[in-house]
Amino acid sequence: MNYDEFVKYLKQDKMEKNVLLLYGEEVFLKAHSKAELLKKITPAQMPEFNVFEFDGRKYDLKAVDEAIEALPVMSDSKLLTFRNSMIFTISGKDTATKEYKEFWEKRLSDIPEDVFLVFDEEKVDKRSGLYKKFQKQNAFAEFSYLSENKMINWTIGLFRTLGKVISPHDAKYLIEITGEGMMAVKHEAEKVAAFTQGEIQITRADIDAVVVPVIENKVFDMVDAMLSQNAYAALSKLNDLCSLKEDETRILGAISSSVDKILTVKLMTESRLDRTQIASKSKIPPFLVSKYITLSAKYTRENLERLLTMCVDTDRNFKLSQGDKTVLLQRLIADFAG
Repeated sequence: MNYDEFVKYLKQDKMEKNVLLLYGEEVFLKAHSKAELLKKITPAQMPEFNVFEFDGRKYDLKAVDEAIEALPVMSDSKLLTFRNSMIFTISGKDTATKEYKEFWEKRLSDIPEDVFLVFDEEKVDKRSGLYKKFQKQNAFAEFSYLSENKMINWTIGLFRTLGKVISPHDAKYLIEITGEGMMAVKHEAEKVAAFTQGEIQITRADIDAVVVPVIENKVFDMVDAMLSQNAYAALSKLNDLCSLKEDETRILGAISSSVDKILTVKLMTESRLDRTQIASKSKIPPFLVSKYITLSAKYTRENLERLLTMCVDTDRNFKLSQGDKTVLLQRLIADFAG
């Protein structure tokens, strides 16, 4: 299920599924949807005996078994919630152990009808056996980033609830400079609303006065200047980042990531993929895809590949401690754009 399907699912009088997996990049939607779900399925009677919460990868499996098997206390149902159990990942340091995965492989086939299980996960690998079990039963809800148009409309509506008016153009600008989805936009919108006090109309100047763009957005503009052979503008933006005490290694990583994404989008557009396909395959939020498409059209593949190679060389010099890192970043800009 996607978000829209999950909203319809919640409107049913009786929940058809007593085991559900919630995951996805849009944490605001997931948190909101989980809260609405729990309102419907949390036992009203004796919650202290019928609601069990398990957090993280390590919890008492015996306690889980006992909670599932014991009859509800003066209630028609019980609820067990799990947050970041990591049983749906395949590898990596954050994955659950084999013991936990094997436990759930067996346990999930025998859950009483009066027991609700809700898994709230940050990381899910769709290749995992447990995920495929949930997929087969359609017992999951994926909360993906909104499309650009939906995100803009949501932001306009958010400001309306705050007693403000914002144009679609300025809403898009706010979305782009926060770059992290609905939760970040909500946080910044509340700041802008408080800053403007008696003013109704929100302007770009209001946004610039309050909102500090994420480093990825600042670096994106710097990369654009570099690719335009505007070394002065790129160096100016680098100096701004350094004055804010941004870590040089993080700056270089953001440069490399931006260039890589621009190149990836360029190759995808040349292959005639649409925006939805580009967002899915590149892992770029749909509301940011358009600016990557616009920028990728301005520059050649060869130029992007050359900058990416120079970033790799600079990273090597970072690791070999060959000089001051800020100077190395300045040299990268000067050598490429000078």
